[in-house]
Amino acid sequence: MTSQLSVTERNLWLVALLASVGLCLFYGLNYSLSEGVWFDEALTTYFISLNWGDLFHFIARYEANMALYYIVLKIWSMIAESELFLRLFSLVCFAGALWLMFLPIRKYFGVRAAFSFLALSLCHFYLTRYSVEIRGYALALLFMALMWFCWTRIVLDGNRGYWLWYALAGVFAVHTHFFIALGIFCLGLMALPSLKGRGDVGKWLGAHILIGLSFLPILAFVVFKESGQLAWLTTPNLRSLVYLGFDYSGAAPEASDLVRFGLLLALGSLILIGFLGLLYSEGGVKVRGNRPLQLWISALVIAVVPVGIVFLVSQVEPVFSTRFFTPFMPFYLMLGAIGAAKVFRSWTLAPMALAMLFLAVSAHAYTHREPNRWAGVFHYLAEHCSTGQAVLYMNPRGQAAINYYQKQAPLDCGLKSLPFELVPENYFRTTDDYPAELSGLDDYQTIWLVTTHLSGAESRKLELYREQIESTVGPCESAYSNIAVKLHRCSHQEKPEAMHAP
Repeated sequence: MTSQLSVTERNLWLVALLASVGLCLFYGLNYSLSEGVWFDEALTTYFISLNWGDLFHFIARYEANMALYYIVLKIWSMIAESELFLRLFSLVCFAGALWLMFLPIRKYFGVRAAFSFLALSLCHFYLTRYSVEIRGYALALLFMALMWFCWTRIVLDGNRGYWLWYALAGVFAVHTHFFIALGIFCLGLMALPSLKGRGDVGKWLGAHILIGLSFLPILAFVVFKESGQLAWLTTPNLRSLVYLGFDYSGAAPEASDLVRFGLLLALGSLILIGFLGLLYSEGGVKVRGNRPLQLWISALVIAVVPVGIVFLVSQVEPVFSTRFFTPFMPFYLMLGAIGAAKVFRSWTLAPMALAMLFLAVSAHAYTHREPNRWAGVFHYLAEHCSTGQAVLYMNPRGQAAINYYQKQAPLDCGLKSLPFELVPENYFRTTDDYPAELSGLDDYQTIWLVTTHLSGAESRKLELYREQIESTVGPCESAYSNIAVKLHRCSHQEKPEAMHAP
């Protein structure tokens, strides 16, 4: 594989990478900061705000799946708790993952393929979004990339000393997201043909037994506790696989079908061309000893096999969601990058420029959707609340989001939370545990109703509460709303003009 670029190519690639980084930061970091935390990120901010005892209690009971992420992020937040700093942690993990994948790609496919991979990854909608998400997906991607890097050293380079690093990475990886276990399963199977003698078999067994023992508590948690938290997922069908292909290719869900299909077709074509180029290297079919082909197959297996397994499992118990596959998406882009380097040896920037154009259009579509996060709700409350008021939350995560922003920028008014204060023992209460009646309504001049992601039981309870509020405090009218969050103001006083998110 060619490993050198001309001066002109290096300068052009520098421009391309700067453009890619710019798109990543603008559509990822900038947009996320402007929209604020969303429903699941509110959970993270609440977890890391707890003391260590309460945090471990929560992890053990409710969120063992991302235990390592919460622990590491809490340590990270001891430096600063701003939204920017919390998002930077994910961005650092994302950058580290790309670097770990860049090195083997450059070694076996050349710098053109490696730089193509970086450009595609930095312009990819889902990777851009989750590279700054205050959730554990970027950390999971980092560990997936680290395990794959160790696998390349063991299987392709014959360096058995990496088995220890492989095992340690796997032990940590399964505590970032349970789907990583599927990637480890793939790597473990693909390592089998390279084993030579008892020593290799012993290292392979030792590494995977250690990882397996570490994974057992997570598996038990997912099987017996996590399913209720995934009740919003539905059984996937073949259409779901097509749309996952769109997502793998980098298009935002809000982009046009033409853009989404175009990206899928373009990357799919490059993947096929790259495979044929590797298979028919040196003028004929070459499989034995073809380490670049082995590396290509490893990426294909990691990108595809977990999807197939989850799809089948989801026919019984739905666990199929695009964001859960984020740690495997870069391997799909790696395949496209290899194909691009094969086809466009002299004009590699052409397909990258086209990809960046498509992805920029896709990201533009995403940034113009109606926001569904909590910053707008908080800012509206900050502008209109006063003393003698309370806020009714029907979902603890909404309260967690407001509390996070209130901690960053304290409100001038002391808003009391209803139906109860947000403390660890109240966080996962169901409506069956809510009080039948709201106490002390006569103490408040105004009640703010914050509603989001209401279940049927929560909606019914809210209506009962609303009747109590209107009979005591005054009628309720819409004050602020976006696609997911609604804010009502209940008072006999003059009401501010209702506002909808742009």
